[in-house]
Amino acid sequence: MRKIVPLILVVAGIALLIAGLLLLKSGPAETTQGIAIGQVALVSDGSKTLVEKGVPAPDFEIKYPDGSKVLLSDLKGKPVLVNFWATWCKFCEAEMPAIQAAYEKYKAQGFVVIAIDSKESKRTVANFFSDRGLTFPVAIDPTDAVFRRYRGSGWPHSVFVDKQGIVSEIYIGQMSASQIEKFLAAIR
Repeated sequence: MRKIVPLILVVAGIALLIAGLLLLKSGPAETTQGIAIGQVALVSDGSKTLVEKGVPAPDFEIKYPDGSKVLLSDLKGKPVLVNFWATWCKFCEAEMPAIQAAYEKYKAQGFVVIAIDSKESKRTVANFFSDRGLTFPVAIDPTDAVFRRYRGSGWPHSVFVDKQGIVSEIYIGQMSASQIEKFLAAIR
């Protein structure tokens, strides 16, 4: 019996480890508390690279609901917030007024927001924005390709890009107005 107990503990530990890994692998989750991070793994064209503070932001092209497109590299010379979100994410919804306020305050100075919705319909996104009086640009990522390119690990997920196209900050979770101001101060 004394030999069986340690074996049971080892097996239980391995089972918990496997369960934890499966949960992590099952996909991103809504993030309750934010964290500023220095780097995120990124798969680009099949090779592994890093998205981290101080390196060029990975380029992407995405469509707005009206059919127009935006290419991140075309925004060099402007401070940019790339914000990954979804209408069902309560933390995304909670940070939207602070993003809207920053957009209104700094858009005349060239500040650009690219809010990238996760896989939802144009109608759902349009209704969400209309109901809340949001006016900053929103795009829809129908396959989460850009989210995966940035290795999003939860919603909301924000990346601040400076005027030279360099990642200044990566933040996962709900941002407050003061956090947005702090991150913007570094890229304006």
